[in-house]
Amino acid sequence: MMTVESAVPAPVTTLASAETAARPFDALGKTYEDTYAHLPEQLAAIDWLLARLPRNSRVLDIGSGTGRPTAERIAAAGHRVTGCDVSQTMVDLARSQVPGAHFELADVRTLPEAPGSWDAITAFFPLLQMPRTDLDATLAGIAQWLVPGGLFVFATVPFDAEDEELQWMGHTIRCTSYPAETYRDLLEAAGLTIVHEQLSVFCPDFPGMGEEEHLFIYAIKPGGPAAPTHALAGPYPLPEAYRGPHELSETGWLGMEARFERQDVALVADTLADNHEVLDVGGGTGAVVREIAARLGRVTTVEPHAAREAAMRPLEDRGVRVLPGRAEQLPFPDRGFDAAVATWVLHYCDDLDKAAAELARMVDRTHPQAKVVLVQGAPDNELIALWNTTCADLLGEPRDHQGYLLSRAAHILAEHGFTDISFTRARVDVVFPEPGPEAKAEAAAQVLAEFWNTGHPRLADLRTALLPALRAHFANGTDRFNDDAVMLVARPRPAGAPPTPSADSATASSAA
Repeated sequence: MMTVESAVPAPVTTLASAETAARPFDALGKTYEDTYAHLPEQLAAIDWLLARLPRNSRVLDIGSGTGRPTAERIAAAGHRVTGCDVSQTMVDLARSQVPGAHFELADVRTLPEAPGSWDAITAFFPLLQMPRTDLDATLAGIAQWLVPGGLFVFATVPFDAEDEELQWMGHTIRCTSYPAETYRDLLEAAGLTIVHEQLSVFCPDFPGMGEEEHLFIYAIKPGGPAAPTHALAGPYPLPEAYRGPHELSETGWLGMEARFERQDVALVADTLADNHEVLDVGGGTGAVVREIAARLGRVTTVEPHAAREAAMRPLEDRGVRVLPGRAEQLPFPDRGFDAAVATWVLHYCDDLDKAAAELARMVDRTHPQAKVVLVQGAPDNELIALWNTTCADLLGEPRDHQGYLLSRAAHILAEHGFTDISFTRARVDVVFPEPGPEAKAEAAAQVLAEFWNTGHPRLADLRTALLPALRAHFANGTDRFNDDAVMLVARPRPAGAPPTPSADSATASSAA
């Protein structure tokens, strides 16, 4: 625990020296990472950031320390990361451990003025060894450096003192901070919108250390595009228009259902854990609504196909209310639910824009857990790639682009006030346990052709066309296809309504 050793403050100028701030981190080196790099709240903050960052974003990591976990995880997601730190030892470690990012020996207080230069800025515990005048100026500068719509994640140790002498990890340091509520005031005065604020307690595994209180804040600079161009809404460039709906086959779905190994269902249910009135659009086989009802006690679903609607009727005894309805014209008044969900549905809609607008209409945006949840295919989904390369031309149909569906829906939802938009990947596999590559290929050709194009006059040709690619795929020894999903969660962003929601450097010396 940081403990006060002296009630007599030294001159404030002792805090202003980058060299002084760097000394404990030069001495600690990798030990600092071993002690602080696995904070659950920091890892959650990085997850929050990655779920919202536009693709190929420019990210500044203030107090980057050893580069782990912040710079490493953000760079691994395809973003351009620059880290700055006042400790040469930390910079050297970061350069060796995270070659995908750029690191500089620099004091955040001397960085050049660069308004609108960064899509996101992270600062995990880097501002504790500077006077309050510098701390205030740095937080105000961060707000200026962000682009409109830019993201800021910040962590510190809140306390009400300036230039206090503390014992920390075997070193004597001088620190300054504010009470937690003052940081909110400073960031809001700088023009940022606070969307998440959390106090937690951490006890470092280091001799002589006790509990530390940590403050984590997520903030957004107002403005920016209506919806992000996230990597999980790719691949890019996007098509110019919706290709139109796919044919939906009850028989084909039933043939696939037993072969799925799905993580998307649990992910959706987890996301809805704090909701109470949930609308599911396109109940399908009932897999998603069964899980939601089991968690929440009840759920309402609409299904446009009479056979599927009838098949789900037995679920009413388990809390599933089943009604006929289409995504483009939902049979409910405005704002009757606190969440609306559509999993693997958008590519069956006749009018994508109208379906997204209807989902937004259903949700009461004043509810603290208001959200719209969509699930579609990932950019690297192997089954979608197989359909595009083998089936589309044979059938004379436009190629499929699941990312376009999510991107377009995000824009429509943002226009209706759901501007806090995040993307998360979910693992989904389609498994073919048949013995041997040839049996797997034959089974896959039958199942996939029926799933995609039941009743098509060229169904036999489609099965034949699929076989070479399927044989090559299963010859590698696998028994499955990646059918990965992307979950989009769109929340409103009214002032003061937070969304549902490691260490690079713990004090000002390591700008994180």
